[in-house]
Amino acid sequence: MPKLNIEQAHALPLEELKRRLQALADRLSAKYGIEASWVSATEAKVKRIGVTGKITCTDTKVTVFLDLSFVLSPLKDKVENRVRQELQSCLA
Repeated sequence: MPKLNIEQAHALPLEELKRRLQALADRLSAKYGIEASWVSATEAKVKRIGVTGKITCTDTKVTVFLDLSFVLSPLKDKVENRVRQELQSCLA
């Protein structure tokens, strides 16, 4: 399975960061059926048919780890670009 590891720097307080990431998750859930749930103060699990992963937050960066199924392998670059775009927009 292809793996993605995407990092995005930020300068937001943790609560604001989580609020923005949750708003992004809610929007992506409605659009793509992605489920995200916080399992700790700094980590969320992400899943959808063909994708599993997690989002981790620190004081200075957000990291998204995704495992794509074999079926989504041809879309790896497109998925990676879209995630980067969404994170940049969300954390700007």
